[in-house]
Amino acid sequence: MNSIRHLPLVGCVALIYAAVAMVGGGAQTVLSTGLPSGAQWSLGAGDLLVVIAVVALYFEVLKATRTTQASVVDHILSLFAFVACLFGFLFVGALGTSTFLVIMIMALVDVIAGFTVTISTARRDFSFPERE
Repeated sequence: MNSIRHLPLVGCVALIYAAVAMVGGGAQTVLSTGLPSGAQWSLGAGDLLVVIAVVALYFEVLKATRTTQASVVDHILSLFAFVACLFGFLFVGALGTSTFLVIMIMALVDVIAGFTVTISTARRDFSFPERE
């Protein structure tokens, strides 16, 4: 059960998007409602997954604030998830969409933020005495 928390959440959302896109359900409407302005608002499956990816990115940044040896595993898995997203975007036709591009950029931000937060936290925790 401990190894589950090392899974990159944004990568998991990308994997779900890939599964939905492969069966052709990325544009399927999940929710539709009328607004007080009279406009009709609808939420597609891809849009919903982008919203979920934003929330997942928030939790990934929170996970990056830990300075344990396990956080290195988190960063490596996040990097692998981004690379998998990049290859999927470039070489899988169903993933060549703007929606998947946004999810892939979130995976990249996860990698960069994770390393940046960890390095900043480690630098603060590991300080040298000042020289005179």
